[in-house]
Parts: sequence; structure tokens; C-alpha cells
Amino acid sequence: MKSPLIGRKPSKTFIAVSLATSAVVSGNVFAANCDAINTYPNFPQVDWQGNPSHANGGDLMQHEGSAYKAKWYTNSVPGSDGSWAFEHQCGNTTDPTDPTDPTDPTDPPVTTDPKLGEICKDYTIWNQGTVAKAGDILVNDEYIAYTAKWETSSRPGSDDTWNWKVNCDGTEQGTAPLLSLPNTSDPVNLEMPGWPSHFVVASPSSPAPLTTTATVLNSTDLTDITKLTDGFVALIQLATQAGTSSVILQSNVLDNITQDKGLSLGSISVKQALTDALATTNTHSINVADIDALSDDAAGWAQAQNLIMSELAPNATFGWSLSIGDFAYDNHSGKRSVWNAAAKATADLLDTLTLYKGAAKADFIAFTKSSNSASLTADQWHNALEYVKQVTDFVQSPALLSSVPTTQATTYFMGNTLGESHIRKAAHNNIFAIIFDTDSADLSSKINRYQSNTVPLYYVGAPANVTALTSITSLNNDLTNAETVMDSEVFLYETPNSTWVPSTIYKWADFLTGLNSMHNVGVAGEKFWLIDSNADDATNAIYAKVAIAAFLSQSMQETIRFDACDENNWSEVKYGAAVDYPMTASCGQLGQKYADYGVHPISGKDHPYSCPRDEKMEQTATTHAKWYGAPAPIFVAPDAVLAEQGLLVNGKVGRWTNAGHCNTVPTAIDTSKQVYERDECKQYVGQKAGSFIWDGSDESVQGCGWWGRGVIQTTGRQNFGTLNHFVGRSHVDPDTIGTTVDGTTVAPAPESPLYADLDLCSNPGLVCSSEEHKEIKWIAGLFFWVNSVQAYSNEGGPYADWNYHAELKKYVDGGLQGTAFVDAVSGIVNRGCPDDHCPVSGEVHAIAERRANFKLVLQKLGLNPQ
Repeated sequence: MKSPLIGRKPSKTFIAVSLATSAVVSGNVFAANCDAINTYPNFPQVDWQGNPSHANGGDLMQHEGSAYKAKWYTNSVPGSDGSWAFEHQCGNTTDPTDPTDPTDPTDPPVTTDPKLGEICKDYTIWNQGTVAKAGDILVNDEYIAYTAKWETSSRPGSDDTWNWKVNCDGTEQGTAPLLSLPNTSDPVNLEMPGWPSHFVVASPSSPAPLTTTATVLNSTDLTDITKLTDGFVALIQLATQAGTSSVILQSNVLDNITQDKGLSLGSISVKQALTDALATTNTHSINVADIDALSDDAAGWAQAQNLIMSELAPNATFGWSLSIGDFAYDNHSGKRSVWNAAAKATADLLDTLTLYKGAAKADFIAFTKSSNSASLTADQWHNALEYVKQVTDFVQSPALLSSVPTTQATTYFMGNTLGESHIRKAAHNNIFAIIFDTDSADLSSKINRYQSNTVPLYYVGAPANVTALTSITSLNNDLTNAETVMDSEVFLYETPNSTWVPSTIYKWADFLTGLNSMHNVGVAGEKFWLIDSNADDATNAIYAKVAIAAFLSQSMQETIRFDACDENNWSEVKYGAAVDYPMTASCGQLGQKYADYGVHPISGKDHPYSCPRDEKMEQTATTHAKWYGAPAPIFVAPDAVLAEQGLLVNGKVGRWTNAGHCNTVPTAIDTSKQVYERDECKQYVGQKAGSFIWDGSDESVQGCGWWGRGVIQTTGRQNFGTLNHFVGRSHVDPDTIGTTVDGTTVAPAPESPLYADLDLCSNPGLVCSSEEHKEIKWIAGLFFWVNSVQAYSNEGGPYADWNYHAELKKYVDGGLQGTAFVDAVSGIVNRGCPDDHCPVSGEVHAIAERRANFKLVLQKLGLNPQ
């Protein structure tokens, strides 16, 4: 049966296109009698009132014709999330005495998980309750094989009853397996063809890019090849008319096969059905070789949909629909809890089916929330959005929230005011649009309000690296040609054995990219000064080089000499710490509280630009000290996460000790794990000694994610917030723009921020981790320079007459004589005043080194300072 394509109306966001449901031919799948197994929702375990409420690890339940075994305590729908393992299909087993049955009743057909690959194909996957004997090789849920030392029922690799055997995906021992909780260096690219550069919120009647929903298969129709063929025919017809619309492929198949990844569906006549469909529609633009490359199973069926859409609708975008499962209603301590409960199984499925890889990959994932299920609370939406982020991070594709229940979610996402909205949070979780399922007056009003202050997703404008830095060609050439000497002779760091080698983090090319952005584009009208319009080219070239040298003289002392982007843990008792190298160094060192930066001393209010406090933040620094036994990277984590892992002592954390030699120095580490999750002597690359001691000697690291980062160590919620508001994806309440809060008049964010794809309040670690924008570590320092050094003002104070531009010009016009200028900028950066000794804060630290840095940079740029 062919279903007609419903005509498209531009005023509508969704057009439901019902495709003839496809079918598969059932294959040789093992079935067993399920009469003795409880049927969902009749759980085998009861609550205190005697009502069926849950399953415990090892319990069997059946649902929709399949039996599942609980991995641990769970009250979710069997097969809906990672708490269940598929066992077998339910059905009548063949009479073993039947002489016509060729199957050995003692040896039922065994299906192999494709993730085992060639390396582990002969090993057995471990399940909860499995007892291994000495020498048994079992594969855990991360697809790592371990050999049992002796009889054990623990998860392979979880304790010392196991020896590592091999990573089934071929990755190196100790590194992150391919199927791991993503810890990405950059957010997913949210640029979607046909969609604007800002986050879209729409109802069925509001203007939005055209989106078509196509129902392609339901798992109840699995045996009729005619339906399978008709399904392909209908999708071919839709694809040829899709134009530039976005097509959502809706099916319950993906949700239903999340656990067994399609093995239970058996053989599907994919190639024959697709070939017949192409003949029926007289379509010749899909290569026979591409059809032959498809497998006749669930993966091949799903890939066939991708092939049709990518070949026949080249100007359209498309994605698969997935449901947000019941896991969201459960309590989750943090990221790994969500990963284990749901995101891991979904990521594994999409990876196995290869729907987001290769030339025919889908463009986005459409996540749905049923209006028939209970509303989600704010914490439960946090779980759901974390799930979305983890899955999309894994497949590196953005998300669309589709058919979101208006009655349930309008208040959460849109807020009663703009400041209460969670749209920015959704964007941080790799979502580019939310489409609500029904219209309402309240939603329409809030969408109209949102249009006046949309959330940007990425920068729109000419990239800085394609624009000449200045109008002086000779100056531009001098700076470009300085790359080798700057990287090899200037940007050096001191190693533990007191030698100086080129930095692994700070590079001249990245600096020039950042300088170009801050000089030519700038932030809120403020730019890094290089050129005086009234001076000639020769003089301006010197001005520019002196300005660059002044900035680098401070950067070289603050971070480059340590090859550090993140702040190191250097707290010791002699500096006032309660213990040496406390874990709370991330919260603040030398008695400071970084999260309190910007809190007004009288009103107690946050600075209007301050990032919100974030008690759920989980993050590990990317850099650390490198001497023998040096402390591990600092980190932030909720108390609940550390408590769940049994690390807290009386609710408190601990410290680092540099004692204890590491017999093997790691050359690679598992970066999917936070530093406190990593094995001992595997906390960081090159670790020669040291370990964490969880003895309750320190307080809490919850919410302590605001340590210093970048070339001039941006630190604290206020500083990260100011940077984010003017450079990144602003978090500032739009209702405060133009108002004055504790003496600060709140300025608007740029219309198209330079780094609108970076939310530095939700993830301040991007300053150091970003590979897409390596210059951001420089931008953070350049932004500070523009606002604090170039714009320094001490009106009515002892330095009222000091002006950055005047002093720089005076130094150049005076023949590059003396140290007064570099001493002054050193004082501003290090002590807050333009002097080598400030009245309150004292003498500038390492003044001689800063002077030497300044002189070295000038010399390497071809000048002759005196």
C-alpha cells in the first residue's frame, strides 16, 4: 500500500507523513517459553505495601515478546534502558524429540554481539550473576576482556580478581575504549542547513523551518516483505519531494532494539525490498554497489533509510527519532549514572547501526518526550538533557527536541521570565531547536518574547584568520614570519630537570588568530590596540610590536613558563592551607573562594555578569604540574557523585600525597574518566609518583569549577561570566540589560558573539580544552588586557594621570628606553596598579623576569630595546 504525501504548508512546522510500515522476515532467532516469567508491569519484587514495584539484579521479566534480565535494581520498562539485558524471544521451543527438527536441543543458535569484533569474538559477555572460574575470559559492558584470577562474580575489571586481557576495539590498555562516556574537547557543531544561527523555539503554528515527520517502521510489522517494499517506496517518494526541509524518521524499532542492537530481529530482506522499490518508482540514482553493501538485518534496514535520504534528498536534512526513556525519572548522582542507565546503550546502538557515520550519515537526532508519561521535574529534565548531550557527543551530531509536550514543558524551557528560561541550557546540551506539540496562548506569548532575545548558536561573520591583521603589509609579514623563532625560542617552559623547551600548549599561530579577532572584531566595541590612525606605518609597526611584547611579557611569566593552561594545585601548609595539596585547591588557593568572586560586599548580590553557581558541574583540569609526584589535575564534582563511589569520609574529601613510586609511568590515560575515577598511578600522563588520599581532611569540591584558566588565568565566576557575556553564549538575564546593579550598568551582549558556540559558564574548561578554537586560551587573556590594562583608570587616585596608550607611545617615542612601561603593565596584571610596588598589594612578583620577557620578545620581533 502506498500512502500519499500530504501537501506541505509553510505555516506549519510539522507535516506527518505516514509511510507504509516496512516488514522483515524473521530469521533463526532462539526462542524460549516465557510462561514462568513475570510480564511487565507485574514486577517480581514488591514494595512495603506488597505491590509489584521493581526487579533486582538477575530477575527475569518479559515485555512485548522478549525476555530481559535485570542487571541491577530497576523499575524501568524491560529493554528500555541500560538496566536490562536481552535474554531471548518468547515463544514455543521446538520439541526436541521431533525427528524433523535438525536443531540440537542442547545447542540453541547463538547470536554474536558485533561489538566483540574479531579480537573478542570467541569470548563471553559478562552478565550480572555470572560466576567465573580461574582462567575464564569474560568481556564487560565496556567491551574490555579480562581473565579471572580465581572464582569471582564481580564485574570484570572492577577489582583485583581480574587481569586485563585485551580491549576488544583494539585501543591501548588504560586508554578510553571507543564506547566510553564522551569527554569532548569542543561542543557539537550546531550549524544546521536551513536553520538560523540562533536557537529555534516553535509551536505547530509559529514560523519555523519546515520539518516533516515520516513514520517508517514499527517493530510489530516484521514479516511482510510487501510492507517492507512499500515502506521503501513511500520514503523514496518523500525524499524526491523533500527539498530543503528537515525530515524526522520516526520508528519504535530503535527504541525496541537498544539492548540487543537488532540481533533479535534476525534476517530482513533489505536488499531485495529496496531493489524492488527502486524498480517500482523507476529510480536509478542509487548505485547497485551501495545496495549490495547493505546487510540483510536491522542495521542494513536502518542504513537503507539513510541511503535513500542522502541520495534522493541531497538538499534536505534528516535524523532519527529516539524517545527519552523512564531513566529520567530516577535519581542520578551525575554524568556517569546517566551514561550507565541510558546513554551508553543508545550510543552503542547508533554506533553499531552506523547511522551517524560515513557518506550517508544522518544529520541530527530528534529526541521526543511522550505526553502520555508524567511531567518531568527540573532535576529530571536535567537528567534528560544530560542524556541528550552524551548521546550527541558520542555520535557528534546535534539534537532537535521534537513533539515536546506543551502542557508539561513550556514553563521549564521558556520560564516565566527570560531569566528563568532553560534555552541556553538546552543549547549547551547540543540542541539547536525545540518544537512543541500543541499551540497555547501562553506558549505563543513566550515564543514572541523570546524572539527579542534569541540564544545564538554560532558566530556569523568573516573568520579572523582570513582577514589581514593590520593594513601594514610589512608588519603583517614580520609577525607571520616570526612563527618559528617565537615557538622555538620564546614560548618556552621549564622542565623538572631545569631545562627549557618549547611549550606544548601555547603556539604563535594560535596567538595571531586570537589577536586578529580581538584587534579587528573586538568585543562590545573594545579592541586590542595596535595602530594609531595619526601615525605613519613605520611608527605604527613599532607601536604594535611593543603592545604585543607587553602582553606576552606577562603571559610568559603567568602560564607559558609552566606550560599550563589550568591552574595547578600548589597549596601547602606553609602557604596557609590546612593540609598539603588539598583537593579543594579547585575552590580557591591562598584563602580565596573563586566562586565568590564578584559577590558585592554590602548587598551580597552576584555581579550582574557572574556565571550562575553550578552545583552539578563535573570537570577535570586538562593540565597539571609535571615534577616528580606532582599533584594530579584539580577537579570539581558534586558530593553525590563522590559519595556514590564511596570516596567521601564523613562527607568530606581529602588530599594528594607525592609519596609512593609508580612502577610503570603511563604514556596514555583514560580521558573518559574524571581524574578521581582513574586508577592509581594512572591519574595523568608521565606520573612517576603520588596518589589521592580520601581521608576527610578537606571539605567539599562541589561547585568549585572556577579555577584559573588561559594565558593570564581567568578566574572566578565574575571573570568567566564577563568573558562569556561578551565573547561567548551569554547567560546574563536579558531583563537586566540597561539597568544598574550595585553600580554596574549592564551592557548588552554582541549581536553575533565571536565564540557563540562556547558557553563558558556551563563549561569553563573550554578555555583550555578547545581544539576547534585553540586561540580561546589567548582570547581570555587578550580580553582581560583590553578591559583591565588598556582601559586602566584610577580617577581621583594616585595613578589618575597614568594612561596606557600615552605611556606606550612615550616609550616608543623615547627610543625604547628603560623599564617604566613594562613595570607599569606588570603592576596592573600582578598587583592591580601601574607601578612595580603597589600601595596596598605590595611589590610585583617576578619583576625581573617580566622585564626580561619584554626585552626578549622585542628583540625577536626585530627591535632594539635599551
